[in-house]
Amino acid sequence: MFNSVDIGMKIREHRIKAGLTQEGLAAFLGITFQQVQKYERGITKVNLDRLQQLAEIFRVPTSSFFEDSQFKAYDLSAKEMTLLKSFREIKDEVSQNSLIHIVERIGKS
Repeated sequence: MFNSVDIGMKIREHRIKAGLTQEGLAAFLGITFQQVQKYERGITKVNLDRLQQLAEIFRVPTSSFFEDSQFKAYDLSAKEMTLLKSFREIKDEVSQNSLIHIVERIGKS
């Protein structure tokens, strides 16, 4: 499973390959270099919108941030990752099961 530290290491790897400093990347993103440091260390989670922005800057697919995770085999789209992330934020099991039921019904229609 991917986590903030794994994604942060991928951000750092891509940044270095792109020849950018933390300050340079921060300028592209419109944030402070300290925020970039927090992303790279996994202290601050990176939302999918920011990952998409980073992917555009680095000219890589968004999925590259998850290459060493269990999701590589699934080649998830940004929409699928958003759905999965949102699903994981639902803490109530009844609500999770209800959502699964709804999605299954939509898929069959």
